[in-house]
Amino acid sequence: MDEEAKMSEKKKRGIVRRVLGWIWVGLLSLLLIAGIVFSAPWKVISLAAIFLLAATALPRRFRKWFRAGVWIILLVLAVWVFLPEDREGWRPYTFDKETEALLAKYRVPDEENAAIIYNQLLEDYNEATFEPNFLDPNLEDLIRKEPWSSKDHPEIAQWLKQHGNTIAKLIEASKIEKCRFPINADVVSISDTMDRFGPMRKWAYLLISAANNDMAEGRISQALEKHSAVLQMGKHLCQQPVLIDFLVGAALEMLSTDQLKRFTITGDATEEHLNPIEKALAEIRHDWSYDFPRFLEHEKLFAKNLWGMFYAINPEGKIRLNPGIARMAMMAQLPEDTKDELVITYWHKRLMKASDILCWFYLPTTPQKAGKVIDESYEKFYAMAKPDFDWQKKVEKPTKMLKLNYRYLVEHLAEILGPAYYSIHDAYLRTIAQQRGSRLIIALRRYKNKDGNWPVSLDDIQSLAPEEIFVDPINDGPFIYKLTDENFTLYSKGKNGIDDGGKRDKWDEEKTGTDDRMIWPRQNKKCGSEKEGAKGEQGQEADSGTEG
Repeated sequence: MDEEAKMSEKKKRGIVRRVLGWIWVGLLSLLLIAGIVFSAPWKVISLAAIFLLAATALPRRFRKWFRAGVWIILLVLAVWVFLPEDREGWRPYTFDKETEALLAKYRVPDEENAAIIYNQLLEDYNEATFEPNFLDPNLEDLIRKEPWSSKDHPEIAQWLKQHGNTIAKLIEASKIEKCRFPINADVVSISDTMDRFGPMRKWAYLLISAANNDMAEGRISQALEKHSAVLQMGKHLCQQPVLIDFLVGAALEMLSTDQLKRFTITGDATEEHLNPIEKALAEIRHDWSYDFPRFLEHEKLFAKNLWGMFYAINPEGKIRLNPGIARMAMMAQLPEDTKDELVITYWHKRLMKASDILCWFYLPTTPQKAGKVIDESYEKFYAMAKPDFDWQKKVEKPTKMLKLNYRYLVEHLAEILGPAYYSIHDAYLRTIAQQRGSRLIIALRRYKNKDGNWPVSLDDIQSLAPEEIFVDPINDGPFIYKLTDENFTLYSKGKNGIDDGGKRDKWDEEKTGTDDRMIWPRQNKKCGSEKEGAKGEQGQEADSGTEG
């Protein structure tokens, strides 16, 4: 009986082993099929195939040696994870040759580079001096949007005098045509680009506030010089091959053109004043077919350096997979107080090192191969720079079947950018529409100075302005011009090409399909479009060309 029980127990264990073995084979088969169907990395498919062959084709007497080999490999990997890591001299991999080529392409001599002056001002920048205690939001809004006198606001006048050197330097920079800031195309140093936007915005408001003071006290030429300096600051940012620089630069241009439009329409704008305003506006040249490839060039390089962070390189040029290096490099850029809150513990470091194993399975073996996939993924976007690109065609949503490889992830992330580029193109056209509308206002004012009244239609000023500025770039049709009791309204019919009376849907209201874009009068974000005469300035903001 004992012998029979033992035999029965042995038979049961054998059945269990066979069942578990077939379950294991089934799971491996499913994993292999899923890997093939969903295009998993070849290393994952190969590993699944090796285990499947070992479980089915490998003779039984060798299987224990195979299992022993697997356990040895796992043990070696576990020991490797806990070994001290040599990080000395290693840094995240960056595509330095491509970065240097981009820098060389746009480099200008220091004596011809306005960025040298801006960088000097950035080194001395102290945000607290631009936010004095006496400057409350209402007062700040007033001095930025309408003329004000030193007599009424002596504290502000004194504050401006304290910033006299900054104003002088900004005007000096505005006399230089070219501007090239250092190009940062990696995550670790991108903050250097972002850090200049806040100060430049403060400088723009400083110049506008000083110009409004000049305007109120009769120093028209000095006021226009300061407004032109803001306009040039925006142009300087637009010269950079970086998309965010262009968007911020276009916003600064709008701050200036908004002020120039107000003066042209409601101020005592003579030909002596109109000529420099027209010259400054005419020098704004936005060409999508030239600008967009520049943006793509930088965006693509940024994406390559982003994925390059999963690799590390040392001074000798050796490359290895090591995403933990990137985290350490980013930590080094954080403020000291933030570093204390984000301490990397021993176990964090071990987990980061273990992640190298997963990266080895998923990522290409070299950053160059990873970069090639990114190049191919961005290639389709260059068609958007061509004049015959069909912008009326709706953006197609990604329809590809899910895949589990690196190429699919890169291509999927690139496809997400498609709708964003459509929106950026719309903002780009709105910027050009605002610029052309501002130049039309110059011609309208010239007509009024000569005739005594605003013209009845835009046909009356055809001879006073270039033909191209009468075309609304948003819909390739004419702008809408209508006389009002105070002066006139001027606006774009928007993308739908329908005159909606100067109205457009607000983001927080029910959608009706109206999409007109006001050029004049300026648009109040709270109350919509308001009529604006010589005294109707307070509390209104520009309908920015870069506004979504």
